[in-house]
Amino acid sequence: MARHLEYIGTAKAISYSMVAMSILFWCLGYIFDMAALIHLPTESTIVGLLIVMMFFMGAFFSTITTSYYSLATIFVANESAMSSIEAAVGSGYILGPILGSMIYGKMLYRYAYTFISLVMMVTAFVTWKILAPYLKYKQPEVADGDGLSPDLEAQTSFGQQQLVQLPSTISLLKHRTILFSATTIMWINVAWTCVEPILAKRLENTFQVGKEGIGVIFSLSNIVYVPTVFLARYLPRRESYTGRHQIISLSAMLTPIAVLLVGSPTFSLVVMGITLLGLLPTPVWVLLLPFMQIESLRLFPDPSVKRCVNDLTAGIYNSFMTFGQILGYLIGPLLGSYGFAATTQMVALIIFLQSLLFHFGTTERFKPRRKKDYIQLMN
Repeated sequence: MARHLEYIGTAKAISYSMVAMSILFWCLGYIFDMAALIHLPTESTIVGLLIVMMFFMGAFFSTITTSYYSLATIFVANESAMSSIEAAVGSGYILGPILGSMIYGKMLYRYAYTFISLVMMVTAFVTWKILAPYLKYKQPEVADGDGLSPDLEAQTSFGQQQLVQLPSTISLLKHRTILFSATTIMWINVAWTCVEPILAKRLENTFQVGKEGIGVIFSLSNIVYVPTVFLARYLPRRESYTGRHQIISLSAMLTPIAVLLVGSPTFSLVVMGITLLGLLPTPVWVLLLPFMQIESLRLFPDPSVKRCVNDLTAGIYNSFMTFGQILGYLIGPLLGSYGFAATTQMVALIIFLQSLLFHFGTTERFKPRRKKDYIQLMN
């Protein structure tokens, strides 16, 4: 899908996907009536319908996230865009459960989902009427190679000689810098999702935390995350290749500390670990996608494919981030049988090894060596 965003229209893809999700939310509200309509109001029928709906909802949601990652990072400054996006995501995770419980408490199940469906449809309409026309006449900046230093001209010449065909997801993932970056965001996402399925039970059974307390503890990482994403773009030396690379590496290497603390037998350390999960991995979330896009553009420097490369990179980033969520939800319950501490220790070790793989495996011979060259590729 990412490869065709340029031709479909990214804002249109977002709008269409929102309309589809709006319809699916409405269907969720009437799931029991739909089961009765097909004369199979059984538990297995309802579960089957829910699986089908959630499958398509995930597909449309993936289209939306890939699209806004692509839009934000091709039209505006990369770190600023990622900070705003991730702050909005974090705010949504904080407000979502609160608003959801309020809506569900004041409305019946059916009308709660009908309300959500209506909001989604209105958002799709606003995107279609305001965002799409704006982007129709706004073209992304394309580097034409003029004024490059001799080092960067040599790198561009090398890329043109070696990469003459149109880019694809596979052709990008064949390069270890893109592959190791993608697997890094995957395991960073595992850091939280692996403990999420069994953390609430542990807080309740081991530390006798009530439901309200569990909700507050779960929100701590997001509360810390929102302001941190804005601060991450002001980290020193982020404009240079080595600076950005070192910040991402350090962030990934420190993330296992938070995971290990979550598995601690001491309640205060568990709370600290959950809080640090909103702090330590944040530079990875903010800086990694721009880093991947710069590397992808270096591999495919032809200005005519810049938009395609940008969209494909956003798709890779989003796909591996989702893989991490799926993997984390699978690892948590499976390793939970060996003990919560063992789960966190194993995940922390894997993340640390992944950080080393990223740090030492993403340094290639042909890369921008001067700050002005790197900024030129960013623009």
